[in-house]
Amino acid sequence: MITNKTSDEVMNFYNKNPFPGPYTSSSVKSYPGRNRYISFISKNIKNSLMVLDAGCGTGFITNFLAQQHPDTEFMGVDFSNSVDYATKIKKQLGIGNIKFVKKDLTKFKTEKKFDVIICQGVLHHIPDHEQALANLKDMLTPDGLFIIGLYHPWGKALQKLLPNDYTSRTLEVDQEQHPFELSFWSKDVKRMFRGYKYITSHPGVFLNWRNGGLTTYIFRKEDQNV
Repeated sequence: MITNKTSDEVMNFYNKNPFPGPYTSSSVKSYPGRNRYISFISKNIKNSLMVLDAGCGTGFITNFLAQQHPDTEFMGVDFSNSVDYATKIKKQLGIGNIKFVKKDLTKFKTEKKFDVIICQGVLHHIPDHEQALANLKDMLTPDGLFIIGLYHPWGKALQKLLPNDYTSRTLEVDQEQHPFELSFWSKDVKRMFRGYKYITSHPGVFLNWRNGGLTTYIFRKEDQNV
């Protein structure tokens, strides 16, 4: 666990190493959506009116999901220059149901309320993650879904112990050279969402140690949280 780094260092890291990296509009069009995380998220945002992708990076997931769910309005937020790339691809694709915003999640505010908030592989790289999470929770509609992907301590330990052939240089740099990183036990994640109903999580930590045990949890906001 690294605790002595600042938000500026994280932003500088992503300005230099945008994630998930460059891609083309044609790759979004032809993408089959078989990635286990993306397919899991896509399945759980069906019939949603408003979706926030918090920490969207270069916007591959946001652009793909907006293409797959044309009747849903999307907003992608990120504090790095990656947002500019996401916007460029959106324009090339002619997608009209996305708005990208460049803003720090600890300071981001909007009057909009979202049926689903996606925060996939993001919160564990935010030094003031508690403030970011509190901000995001305020934007969720009653009975809305919060989809959050976080590293697991066992996954990060196995990642360091076992040989790992990364699928891309971008992923290797993100996993091995990031200036700030946290990991969370599942009990701690559920504690972070006290008052929310735990729905499910995917995949098992030992099945994805190559990604640091990245586990995606889904929680539903309960009426008493309104």
